[in-house]
Amino acid sequence: MVEVSVIIPCYNSLQFVADAIDSVLQSTFTSHEILVVDDGSAEPVAPYLKNKYPDVQNLHCIRQDNRGLSGARNTGIAHASGKYLVFLDADDVILPDKLSAQLDYLRSNPETDIVYSYSEWFEAGNFQATFPVQFPIYEGQILRHLLFGNFIHVNTILIPKEIVLEQGGFDESLRELEDWDLWLRLSLSDKTFGCLPRVLSKVRVHFGSMTSNQYKMNATMVRVLLKNKPLILHKSKTVHGLNKEYYTSLLNYCILAKQSKEFRKNIYEAFSALGFGFFYHGSKLLLKKARSFFFTPVNQTTKALEHVWKDKKTVR
Repeated sequence: MVEVSVIIPCYNSLQFVADAIDSVLQSTFTSHEILVVDDGSAEPVAPYLKNKYPDVQNLHCIRQDNRGLSGARNTGIAHASGKYLVFLDADDVILPDKLSAQLDYLRSNPETDIVYSYSEWFEAGNFQATFPVQFPIYEGQILRHLLFGNFIHVNTILIPKEIVLEQGGFDESLRELEDWDLWLRLSLSDKTFGCLPRVLSKVRVHFGSMTSNQYKMNATMVRVLLKNKPLILHKSKTVHGLNKEYYTSLLNYCILAKQSKEFRKNIYEAFSALGFGFFYHGSKLLLKKARSFFFTPVNQTTKALEHVWKDKKTVR
């Protein structure tokens, strides 16, 4: 009986996918399967895997027309036979004790539904050139914190399959931040998160990718928050102050994404719903919006990564 299914979406990533697969094969926990989902790659992945891993029995490849990361992961979920799931992108890696350590954590903490861990960045082409991921750590009911952004890398999670199925898997209409959307929906359904405070996975950073995608990511932040708005505002009826935090986050990302129409609509809603209770936060946001006409606001996470590429000591 397979206990953990590791799902690896692969789209035109043959130059990286072996690193991801090898990292799983080096795991100290052996009751696992590896499901590589070829998401319509120009060069089929299965022949490459058959040639490189002829004797690996727990490695399977599923080919489909391109559906994006969400669609590839959902296909992997549908084919998974494990009780638990790990989502590993084709260009990332996990450490040998990730599966065993996280399973032990969940068994020792039955009140926790989902476990994640620390991760670190590494440069494309250089496993040793690593630098820390400086994300905040929250545990338990983390909805309030998730509203302000995604601090959980998808490859750090180990999650029961049934919990993902309850939420219908990943939203295939999203081409980025689909993981954040799922974490939000899980939190809205009162699922609890625990953090194992050790680096158990690594995320590959490609030169220039964060800079070019910053605007698109901010726009998707707005989209995800708007998509989940009805559920979040309904939840705020029983969670004090949640609506204030929601509007504060949404309006901030509207500014970053330069979505003035959504900003005007939602700041009006916020003041109408919260009145004087939103005066302090609303005033700061209005000031930030005014400043944005003269200064370009930035996403601090992507800004931090961009500094790495400007460091002359960094290996390119």
